[in-house]
Amino acid sequence: MKRPHGFTLVELIVVMVIIGVLAGSITIYFGPAIQNFLDVRRRANLTDLADGAVRTMTRDIRSAVSNSIHTPDTSCFELVPTSAGGRYRAAPDTGYDATHAANTTKWVNTMTTTTQFDVLSQLTTAPAVGDFVVINNQDSTNVYTPVNSTSRSTITGVAVLPATDNIGTYRLDINALRVDVGYDNARFVIVPAAQQAVFYVCSGANGIDSNGDGKGTLYRFSGYGFSINNTCPTPGANTPIVATKIQSCTFVYDPNSNNSGLNTGYMQIKLQLTESNQSVQIVVGTHTDNTP
Repeated sequence: MKRPHGFTLVELIVVMVIIGVLAGSITIYFGPAIQNFLDVRRRANLTDLADGAVRTMTRDIRSAVSNSIHTPDTSCFELVPTSAGGRYRAAPDTGYDATHAANTTKWVNTMTTTTQFDVLSQLTTAPAVGDFVVINNQDSTNVYTPVNSTSRSTITGVAVLPATDNIGTYRLDINALRVDVGYDNARFVIVPAAQQAVFYVCSGANGIDSNGDGKGTLYRFSGYGFSINNTCPTPGANTPIVATKIQSCTFVYDPNSNNSGLNTGYMQIKLQLTESNQSVQIVVGTHTDNTP
């Protein structure tokens, strides 16, 4: 007599119970390890995001026009980043001019307005028509003046000087600019036309939401011209985002690095990013040169 094949209902129930016990045991032992792995991955992603945001801000801070940083409050700051800078000719080359009367050297004369000057330095980024020249920006308002700025002028022409003449690298034509009498550092910087002033704003960074994520977002405004703002601007749908999931964000700026004789500003940046109740915090300080 042949025995029937298969299994009984009792056997099926026993197997299901055993599998359930094994699954529960595995969850107890391996669940925390898996959760720890997911938490570490979240924190690593947050660290990378925070590091990228800080690098973006510190790069702009270090290259900013002297004395251009100001903070309406601790959740935002404005500045004017530069793309290049160097030395301009502060006096004529009389030896060269004596033999090149039709094309003499061009220099900045502080006793009158300047519309053309020779650049003596090699520039990391070539200037272009429409960019801005900034010379001797002494306070946080001059460079932001929309018109008739005493330290900023628009480039209207760029010529590359022949290397064989050994009189400089570029000759820049600018709108009339009167450099302050007594300024003898002969330094200038270039501000890109496409960028101009820049505003960093932490918006909504006041805790976490129901998912355990930071509620704030860090935005970067640019290309809005030169207009000093006494309040943090409101971001729009198209405002570029630097970082998200920000729980808290603080910017503290000291224009003198706690020492009025240093002529160097100091910005402290604190960022706390949170995702699924996992947080990372970065505190960074960076200097900016406030000597025009």
